Amino acid sequence: MREIIEELARVLVPEPVRHDDESDKEYTGRAEAARKARKAAVGELTMAAEASPTEDPVLARLAELKAQRSEIQRQIRLIATYAREFVRPEPYRLRALADAAGVSISTIRNSYDIEDKLTVATRIGRKDIKDTVRPSVDDQGWRLPARPTYAE
Repeated sequence: MREIIEELARVLVPEPVRHDDESDKEYTGRAEAARKARKAAVGELTMAAEASPTEDPVLARLAELKAQRSEIQRQIRLIATYAREFVRPEPYRLRALADAAGVSISTIRNSYDIEDKLTVATRIGRKDIKDTVRPSVDDQGWRLPARPTYAE
């Protein structure tokens, strides 16, 4: 297992390529930084593998990356929702959002749903520009906080 972890760390943090105009000191510094990053990656991969049900570093890292991708996609959906449904006086253009997110216009257009609109409305505390959703309220009519509030 140790061999897999060390090789995976080398895959993820490769040796730097030496540039023709680079001094020995500069290259040595970059190589040392890569070595330290690889050592840190070995530690992270070891901990992830030990915490994983399969105890497999490859599968554990892939699962971590999948979770990160899901979170990034959720954030893109919420930002697109806000930009298209809540920004005044007019929403962001689909082309600009698609270009910034690196996706097609149709992907941006179809990326969010009513749940995302409700989430954004509740978090910012106001209705959307088309007045189709309002912030969520509890059974006593209080607006639910978008973030935890702390007493001072």
